[in-house]
Amino acid sequence: MAAKLTETNEKSADQHQTEAADVRQRPLLGLQIPRQSAPKADNVLLDPKETQAWFEALPMANIGETARRVFNTLIEFNRIEVPDLLRARTVEKFRPPVEYITNNLLKYYIDVGLPLSPKGEKTAALARELQKELAISYKIIVERMIAGDSSNFDRRLLVIALHRTLHYLGQSLLQSALVYTTWPEGIWREINSVYAYASQNGIQDVPVKPDDGRDAAASTTIEDQFKALMLFASATPHRLRQSHARLLYAHLEDWSSDTMILADDDGGTSLGRFNVDLWADSAPVHNALRTPVPGKRIAILDVRELLKRLRSDFENAPWDSRKVLQSGKPVVTRPLLRLLILAWSRPPDRRFVRTKLNFDLHVVAGLHAIYGNLQADEQPPYATYRTPLFTLEEVDKPSASRNKIQWSSGSLEDVSLAPLDSNLASDSMFRESFLVGSRGPVPPAPPPQEVELPEDKPPREIIETEPHTVKTINESAGGYCIRWHGDHIPRVKIGELIGVESPQDRRKYGLGVVRWMKQQPDQSLELGLEVISTRCAAADVREAETRSTRNRAPSYKCLIINDTDPGSDATASLVMSAMNLQTG
Repeated sequence: MAAKLTETNEKSADQHQTEAADVRQRPLLGLQIPRQSAPKADNVLLDPKETQAWFEALPMANIGETARRVFNTLIEFNRIEVPDLLRARTVEKFRPPVEYITNNLLKYYIDVGLPLSPKGEKTAALARELQKELAISYKIIVERMIAGDSSNFDRRLLVIALHRTLHYLGQSLLQSALVYTTWPEGIWREINSVYAYASQNGIQDVPVKPDDGRDAAASTTIEDQFKALMLFASATPHRLRQSHARLLYAHLEDWSSDTMILADDDGGTSLGRFNVDLWADSAPVHNALRTPVPGKRIAILDVRELLKRLRSDFENAPWDSRKVLQSGKPVVTRPLLRLLILAWSRPPDRRFVRTKLNFDLHVVAGLHAIYGNLQADEQPPYATYRTPLFTLEEVDKPSASRNKIQWSSGSLEDVSLAPLDSNLASDSMFRESFLVGSRGPVPPAPPPQEVELPEDKPPREIIETEPHTVKTINESAGGYCIRWHGDHIPRVKIGELIGVESPQDRRKYGLGVVRWMKQQPDQSLELGLEVISTRCAAADVREAETRSTRNRAPSYKCLIINDTDPGSDATASLVMSAMNLQTG
């Protein structure tokens, strides 16, 4: 009997040790972390003085070499066993150089249009991976502390590690949004798990002081970080220009202070509320679209007070940022505020039924290209791109001669400049651009030659008449969802004008605007194209005050829209660059 008891106790002890080892190896919060192995004895990251000397020796003037060293060392650092406190102190030293590198890489994939060049895509991937590795460093600390000995538990270190984890997961969200890719797999499961753990243990409201020189009043909590990320995702950044997405992210810390997470749903209106399933890998959705789940699994973000603030700010905000361009401080404009108010107020709903139909059309991108092709009497100067899209409504019958647009009486007698309250008027949407292969191509942004990336295949010769296939996803009365794919297609941005050639007459174009973009894993783009006019005409406009020959003002290219419903109060419109005229 004694032998059996001893054997049973030994088996129980072995089983307990095995279970303890499994707990240490298994991520308790589901955080994605790599396996760690024992470091080499001469590893510089184990000695704080040698680590400090390594950071001081970085060639900060050479972005490529600095990025290579920091990235490789950070990957190694996340895959070796390091004591928690030493890891926390070391990873803090990685933060400034990573921020410096990322800010210098932005110019290679921001404001250059999509799809990115192969090297531009690799540069954007490098920026995303740097933020991902920093998040991994803090996730390792969190998992080790939760699975460790509670008798030697540093509560302050755990709060900071959870706070930093959310910060760099948010940076990963931002980098994904800037190139219009889907959220990385598993990232929302980690964000939700971190907040759920913090709230269950009552540490979600512990303030963490900023380390950028600001005073303690600028401290934020884990809940503040979580609310900011919910705000960012619910603003549908794939509908925003890159500059607007960055501006939104910069204001999240301030705007999240006017939001709150509800303990439970009071059953009132769903307007201005978003919820997230804390047990799932899912981003926040509007409260009206949620599926029933147990209350403790749901976090509900109430943004109604923030909406009141933004509506008040809208009245005082400028229409564009021209007055503050030289100050270097970006300003939130009315077009951006309008988009955010709409996104945070009502659930996204479809106004038109979508169907799957395909027709071959030709498209051109940019005001300059549409204008040039409309003015061409013979061969269009800018190559069109064959696109399986849908026939436009109200297409005129082909005619031998070019028909002049027919104006209704008085349609332009009392013309006035109406600032557009949409992203049509934002940034440089109407910046005149040329298509690749046209008579005046704009050279692509220079690749980051300092960053050592794999060599690309030599580009083949661009042929202007080469067909490009763009697959249609669906179609509705308001526009199309198309797939933009090819080696030499023109780069576009949110708000880009797209001219759709008439199937009957190549000298006539419909007018569309890119409203949203999503980059697919195969490097193709899905574009949401809103048709704002089934017909348009090219024209030139100049200020009327200077009609004399000697003081004649320069003319500006524009497009005329005059296919409005006669039964409505709408009048003819001029589509032109907002930057050509003074505000007001």
